[in-house]
Amino acid sequence: MNAAAEMTGVNLLARHQQNIAASLAHRLEAARAANNTHLVELLEQEQRQLAAEYGSGAHSSPALLEGLRHAWEHLKEVLTACDELRVRQWVDGNGIIWWYAQDPITGDRLCTHSDWELMDWIEKHHWND
Repeated sequence: MNAAAEMTGVNLLARHQQNIAASLAHRLEAARAANNTHLVELLEQEQRQLAAEYGSGAHSSPALLEGLRHAWEHLKEVLTACDELRVRQWVDGNGIIWWYAQDPITGDRLCTHSDWELMDWIEKHHWND
């Protein structure tokens, strides 16, 4: 992951943590104003858990950063795979091999049992420079 993407992820995480803290503080204030001691107890417990998990350097937690890196890499894979040519092979009940190809950009599709027809279609439709 490049440094800019990593910093964006860190900044988003820090903003998310700030939003959680602000929401929790607001809920805690409302519970105190309503004299709801049980809810205040629960919210204070949540606040302690978040402080223990995130601490003061939440965005620098190695496990958290590794989780963000993993999520970012997976997202990049999913997004880049969306425009790649898809080819599947299967065998029908009679033992005939079939090919299914789809170009997600153009929407063109082919279903054939011929290897040559598949290769011809790919050359004509996918590598049409």
